[in-house]
Amino acid sequence: TAMAAQEEGWVLYYWPKLAGRAEFIRLVLEEAGEPYTEVNDGIEAMFFQGKHQEYPALAPPLIRKGSFTLSQTPVICRYLGRRLGLWPQSEDDEWHADQVNATIHDFICEGRLAFHGKDFHASYFTQQEETKPYIEKFVKERLLRFLGHFEATLKANDGGQGFLVGDSLTYVDLALLHALRATEAQFPEEWAAAAEVTALLRAFQQRVAARPRLAAYFRSERCKPFEGNSMM
Repeated sequence: TAMAAQEEGWVLYYWPKLAGRAEFIRLVLEEAGEPYTEVNDGIEAMFFQGKHQEYPALAPPLIRKGSFTLSQTPVICRYLGRRLGLWPQSEDDEWHADQVNATIHDFICEGRLAFHGKDFHASYFTQQEETKPYIEKFVKERLLRFLGHFEATLKANDGGQGFLVGDSLTYVDLALLHALRATEAQFPEEWAAAAEVTALLRAFQQRVAARPRLAAYFRSERCKPFEGNSMM
């Protein structure tokens, strides 16, 4: 029944053993204090062998509650943000949050693509040598451009001392937190070298990650490690 479905917790389906795109979703659920279960088994069969029977979904991550399912990471985060109280307070801020969210996912997508310069769908480990020039090009031409944009975006709201939009935390702040953590994990030397031009972002990362529920999550076994390639 509908009531029974509402009483069920969220289920998150994703590949095992890595943060990946699902980390965007985990951060929203964790900050909201929303119970969820993560399922990592049977993902290939579910999405690539036709055993996913609900509303069609191309690939994980996917969330489920009762009979309702939803895929596509930025869509899931917007949906959960609105449902769980991590939503901008004005219409203008809603649209600006949407804009920033799209740019964050562009950033992660470009970063991932750089690690798959020969074959986007093949494992990075099958093309490590061939894709080195693409990684170098991303670092040289795109990494600081994106980080500089995020620094300016943060500064545009209250001088960068608070959040990306408005005066309270929203889903897009959590998306930026993950993007910054992924950048630091994937490109530690470049991240360190960019300290002067990312001062606001670093302070933002520290204060958001220190929020009690997020800090507890990062210390827990629920927090998956970064894979070490593809900003994943």
